[in-house]
Amino acid sequence: MAARDTPDLIVLGQVTIDDVVPAAPGPWLRQMGGSSLYAVAGARLWVDPGRIGLVARVGRDYPFDPARLLKDAGLKHVALHPFGGEHLIEWLIYEPDGSRRSLPRNADLLDIAAEGTLSREGYQDMLLAIAPTAAEVPGTWLPAAALHLCPQARRRHHETLATLRDRVRWISVDPSPYYSRDATIAELARELHGATAFLPSANEIRSLLETQDPAAVVLGLHRAGFAEVALKRGDQPMLLASGGKVQPVPIVTTQVVDPTGAGDAFCGAYAACRLIGHEPVEAARRAAATAALVVGCSGVEQALSLKTPRL
Repeated sequence: MAARDTPDLIVLGQVTIDDVVPAAPGPWLRQMGGSSLYAVAGARLWVDPGRIGLVARVGRDYPFDPARLLKDAGLKHVALHPFGGEHLIEWLIYEPDGSRRSLPRNADLLDIAAEGTLSREGYQDMLLAIAPTAAEVPGTWLPAAALHLCPQARRRHHETLATLRDRVRWISVDPSPYYSRDATIAELARELHGATAFLPSANEIRSLLETQDPAAVVLGLHRAGFAEVALKRGDQPMLLASGGKVQPVPIVTTQVVDPTGAGDAFCGAYAACRLIGHEPVEAARRAAATAALVVGCSGVEQALSLKTPRL
């Protein structure tokens, strides 16, 4: 299929510099990363990459060439906006059990010693610095059929939705735990007004899940205004709410090589499958297969070269 003049699915998110610290003694690996790239990796498995547009920011010292990587992955619509500040560098620290922690390693953030303190203002300032705004979506790309918003701190999602919700037919949001972790259902519905699909992980709505049954939480979010809610729960079945009901969607088990980006790839795949007309349950099933593929490879470059899975 020939590339279209404008993208049908727009992805707004971050690119990062990831220093991967392996669980076993060995050399560190600096690589390209970021939620937007993994979301694109998931989406391109289900739609022609010429139908996908990416909007992201890169700092003055970004050492990689994401434009070239995305071109090689088949994207024709890429809007990378430079900014004058230092780009975010994150340590991705892997443990022997396969779990992972992330910490910023920029010089002015090195006093942050544990993930539990990452809500500090300096870190969120840097997260916003590398996060694109609605104004950075090329005007020629709008109106659009679909938009996926990768995690962004503070009120950036709210601002983007307020600007774009009348110009995009279908919008999905992967929330940031910095605003969603302790929010009520009503607060999330107000903050993300205009979103069609709400795609959190369990950690991102942790306070809700501590006091209510997961199915009740998902149904409550659905009734509060999100037409579709897909709760990612790690190695447990996802919970999907749509059409007034909740149903589990099995995950796909696989050998985990690198868990980085699985949730982002799930979201990108879900958005792509909804774009091409799959019902929510089928979109979730295909997105689960996508996440399994991504955890079976290492790094975003490999993720962007994956082939569509057989179902």
